Amino acid sequence: LQLKIIDAGSVILAEDKKMLTDEQARDFYQSKSEEPDFEDFVSHMLSAPTYILIVSERKHGQDTMPFLHELEAVKEEGEEEEEEEEEEEEEEEMEELLSEAWRKHSVRPAAGLKEMLENQDMLHLCDIQDRVEETSRQLAFFFPDFSKAKKEPVIERTLALIRPALLKERRESILKRIQENGFEIAMQKEITLSEEQACEFYKEHENQDYFPFLLDQMTSGPTLALALIRENAIQKWRELLGPKIVQEAKEQCPESLRAEFAISDVPINQLHGSSNPNQAAEELQYFFPVENTMALIKPSAFEEHKDEIINEVQDAGFLISEMREAHISPEIAAQFYQDHEAKPYYSQLVDYMSKGPSMVMILTKENAVDEWRQLMGPTDPAQAKKPHPNSIRARFAKDILRNAVHGSSNQEHAEQSIKFIYGDIDLEDLKHKYVYV
Repeated sequence: LQLKIIDAGSVILAEDKKMLTDEQARDFYQSKSEEPDFEDFVSHMLSAPTYILIVSERKHGQDTMPFLHELEAVKEEGEEEEEEEEEEEEEEEMEELLSEAWRKHSVRPAAGLKEMLENQDMLHLCDIQDRVEETSRQLAFFFPDFSKAKKEPVIERTLALIRPALLKERRESILKRIQENGFEIAMQKEITLSEEQACEFYKEHENQDYFPFLLDQMTSGPTLALALIRENAIQKWRELLGPKIVQEAKEQCPESLRAEFAISDVPINQLHGSSNPNQAAEELQYFFPVENTMALIKPSAFEEHKDEIINEVQDAGFLISEMREAHISPEIAAQFYQDHEAKPYYSQLVDYMSKGPSMVMILTKENAVDEWRQLMGPTDPAQAKKPHPNSIRARFAKDILRNAVHGSSNQEHAEQSIKFIYGDIDLEDLKHKYVYV
């Protein structure tokens, strides 16, 4: 339902999921109390959570929240007086503000929203309010702080997917456009989805006619998953994408990304975005799950740069779940570098690693294995200095042998290395202690 509201051109300004109490249901629906089936209706409202949305109309290119700016302007003019007002006065002010803002901007989504839901045979599932007086009461009931304009921007994360055809043809162009629109790419991962993975991720679309074609597209090559960060990232990314149907995007929003980056002869749009905070959290967890990885500060860097490197690790958002100083034996070094056994420098590497103390850490974070490898930089510090000048190896390594730090190459190798050093440690418990900030 939320997707249909957004796709119909409206904006969800606020949302909540609430299990109503008997008292709340009776109070909120007091206007229905004289109806013969009121008791059955109350029982129905108490049987499951209710979803409450504040919806505003949006036209392409217009301000998405015109009446909120009216609220903010009024607050800035009399902020001190507002703080001293009683609750009843605030409710009256809300009614006046809504009335004036809606009059000025014609923000009246209810008629169009009702028509859309009726066409979708979903109107019976919703209560829609279009009278200013009643809307004011309902806002005060469900969102008592909604009228208090917040000056602090809401920094959010959202998931973006660049589908295989677009990634292959115009990778750099789309990434440039994303960053030009104020999004920071916090994490990225290139992944080729199996049919099973694609079915799981798009299971809500499995009954649609286009589902087989969508699966074919999503399994045809690598997809680039991005964790995007900016103020109001979820809504801003959805607005930038435009309508889901490519032809509608071209006709209604020709400057949208789905119109600009449409691929000839491919009817499926090439970009995905999360629809709401809950979906964003679930989708980010799907593509960037919390992981543990093994990290090691090598002997020469341990002596000279240990504290600086640890600060770098923490500043990058890693939780140092375990940390210990250890003298690495040749046997343990051989286990760490088993993938390098055929290399000519292998024996020197094992010997170097066992000549002094190292710092062994378990790092926990979303997408930890890849994130730690990116922070380390290329194996050869000479190669790291130009493309990755801020990486740990570019800053603290001496040469390819004494390259400051070590990290696991994949999740399986990470788990093996951790257990080799720390024994039978509960890795899942470490993940549960991680909290994204």
